[in-house]
Amino acid sequence: MAHEILEGVRVLEMTVAQLGPVVAMMLASLGAEVIKVERPEAPVNMADGNLRGSEGKGVFGNSLNAYHEYNNRLKKSVVLDLTRPKAMEVFYQLTAKSDVFVHNMRQGVPARHGWDYQSLKKYNPRLIYCNASAFGTKGPDAQKPGFDPSGVARSGWMYTTPAEGDDPVYGLQAGYTSDQVGAIFGSYAVVAALLARERFGIGQEIETSHLTASMWLLGEYIQRFYYMGSPPVLLDPRSKTQYATAGNYYKCADGRWLMIICPMPRQWVPLCQTLGIPESVYKDDPRFSTPMVRRENAEAVVNLLDEYIARKTMEEHIKSFEGKDVFWERVQRPSDLADDPQVIANEYMTDYTHPLTGQTYKYQNLPMQFGETPVVRRGRAPLLGEHTEEILVNMLGYKKEELPKLLDEIGRPIPPQT
Repeated sequence: MAHEILEGVRVLEMTVAQLGPVVAMMLASLGAEVIKVERPEAPVNMADGNLRGSEGKGVFGNSLNAYHEYNNRLKKSVVLDLTRPKAMEVFYQLTAKSDVFVHNMRQGVPARHGWDYQSLKKYNPRLIYCNASAFGTKGPDAQKPGFDPSGVARSGWMYTTPAEGDDPVYGLQAGYTSDQVGAIFGSYAVVAALLARERFGIGQEIETSHLTASMWLLGEYIQRFYYMGSPPVLLDPRSKTQYATAGNYYKCADGRWLMIICPMPRQWVPLCQTLGIPESVYKDDPRFSTPMVRRENAEAVVNLLDEYIARKTMEEHIKSFEGKDVFWERVQRPSDLADDPQVIANEYMTDYTHPLTGQTYKYQNLPMQFGETPVVRRGRAPLLGEHTEEILVNMLGYKKEELPKLLDEIGRPIPPQT
């Protein structure tokens, strides 16, 4: 029987919004048992139209919150009001029985409340303590609050988006890029730290942030600046790009868009021949005769390709590109993904029938596959405090007859106000 990679690993999570929750969700998808510690009150951004605290039926946007579902699927929810001594006692008991702790609060907040690394490692010296913040744990802004746009703004990202002039652009943020890539790095760090613990017998504090994740996502763009000693060439609007054939997009006769990705000089001739551009134009016209002059006359190249690509539909172009040394791709909308044959064949998305709504939705699988330990975990997000009694009894050993008094002492879920 195939094993889940992180089966037997227990993750204790105290997070809000997206960066921290997605770290833990990715670990849960790999097989870890994730326990989300929550306040009695549902978070504001999840209370509106959310199933938490209710057994109602509905669809996304009505009584089921898609943001909560994505960020918190496969987890268990326990409510602890950590302003109460008994709740802190239960929290420390959970810490002692966990392998990983994940939070995404700014520096100083955990220490004020007694769940910083120095406090928690007293209860569990082998604990992997993951800190996912906005700006890191050191420096003058370590205690500054932030969200996804914080990392995007500070990392230089807003000066890489095509724009007229030199104005910054807040783009490419559908789905919260800084949150998502930060969560990837956070979960990567947790798995690496678990391996280090297995090899060296040590627990440790690890961290990532919106800022460093956004910087890393820019990769060689930032590094090019420090090699060259001058700012990299900014991306230009489509009509003025210097890379007319190395990643620019063109409109077909049916209104769909086609990305041309032919950066190598040898691809210019087969591209033009396939599009039906005469040799007298692509070879003899002095604006297009060499790679250097094509770059100098990039706007004319864009206009030329615009004209010929607009003569055929997307499907006609795809058929004509078959077997040619031409790299291309269709520009899709998110709604196209469910029917994309590559998405289907590689199981990048899966159908999941939600047990509380009875509706079937498309869920994304983790962006990785394993031949011998396939990642197949699927499931919904928990209701607020749904697993509190289960965890108290089965994990911590409290007796069922103790629960009424204990729940009063640690805090009971407060249904969200809708």
